Amino acid sequence: MNKFAFAAALAALVSTPAMADDNAKSGARIEGRLTYETPTVSSLVNNNDIFKIGSAVAYGAEAGYDFKVGSSVVVGPYVNFEKSSVKSSDGLNTIKVKDNFAAGVHLGYALSEKGQVYIKAGYAKLRIAGRIAPAPGNIVAFAGSGSGAQGAIGYEHSFSKNIYGRLEFGYGDNGQIVGLNIQRRHAGIAIGARF
Repeated sequence: MNKFAFAAALAALVSTPAMADDNAKSGARIEGRLTYETPTVSSLVNNNDIFKIGSAVAYGAEAGYDFKVGSSVVVGPYVNFEKSSVKSSDGLNTIKVKDNFAAGVHLGYALSEKGQVYIKAGYAKLRIAGRIAPAPGNIVAFAGSGSGAQGAIGYEHSFSKNIYGRLEFGYGDNGQIVGLNIQRRHAGIAIGARF
């Protein structure tokens, strides 16, 4: 009996450090996002014709589920949606970014009990709309969407057991939309909760 008690106590002592080092944050999560984005346009006809549509704020939300695959590593799917306020106009010709939808895989690595770095890789769809005036009195409206690869890197900090904040930087290539090649860069913050 004493041998059994001693073995149980020894096992508890040996396992305690491993549990203390288990910092991976897993489970369902949802967050509100505020992003500063810069969509960039390059013409398919004129390869040197590159310009920024503009830089402005986008806001939205992200939901995901992280599975623990190690004491410091999580991986899982995510989806997010952000509404854009980017718009460019010369009085006659106007182009506006409407929104961005993304889905992919999130991989996180815990640096400590409160800090985590992460990367995301996925697929994004960007929608734009606008109007052009090819001739006086002739206005043509257009709308379209394009999709392609999107990735991001960021840092997450836990404020409590369930609440966290994030700082994120990302890039997406949305392919061809109404004859234009469009890429999207973003930097933003998020406040989220894990369940």
